[in-house]
Amino acid sequence: MDYLTPDIPGRRASPQAGRSLLQAEIALIIEDDIRRYSIEGMLRSPGIQLTARSITDIEDLSAFGYGRLVILDSSALGSVPGEIAEKLRIQNIQVLILVDSADVVEQAWVDHANGFLDWADLRPETLREAIVDVKAGRFHVSATLARRSVTAPDQAGDDTTSKRAAAIALTAREHQVLRLIAEGLSNRQVARSLSISEHGVKRTVGIILAKLNCPNRTLAVVRAIESGILAM
Repeated sequence: MDYLTPDIPGRRASPQAGRSLLQAEIALIIEDDIRRYSIEGMLRSPGIQLTARSITDIEDLSAFGYGRLVILDSSALGSVPGEIAEKLRIQNIQVLILVDSADVVEQAWVDHANGFLDWADLRPETLREAIVDVKAGRFHVSATLARRSVTAPDQAGDDTTSKRAAAIALTAREHQVLRLIAEGLSNRQVARSLSISEHGVKRTVGIILAKLNCPNRTLAVVRAIESGILAM
């Protein structure tokens, strides 16, 4: 398997720091040949220059290895058990999910994903940005997907959702928890970071979801960033 050693121009970090940030192994799980070839080509383009291997059986990911990155097409998830997502989380395998506008991702994968990139946004530079964010521990959502996620309720007839979100006041603790969630931390990791109980984190997350009127953590982060509640 090839190790990834991209050239990332324009970063402030030292060359060694830049290399260590993205030196990892990447697996592609993309069933459509044309789309997979497109991603492989982008990974080899100037500014990225990475290689990856394709995995045809998503359940093989359980043996993929610790601390690596999986780029997968949401359409490839199919009926894959949510337990696979939990195995990846335990092995600290990061997941970047590529989605189409009509895709619905199973909750277990939504909870584990480190980022979402809309196929409509996919270009070498946006792919590189997503990989940099994910490998740096930051939650990544592409611009088109963020706008669509936030404005979807408006299209259903509620034209005040974004205005309400912008006016929502979160407590200092809720801001702390939301920021750590946006950085990709699990409830347990948030609890350790803030020296509070995991139950306390779950309760705070529930309050945040209620205030932002969001069904899950991922959409809460998207709405918070888009409305200016959370600056990344």
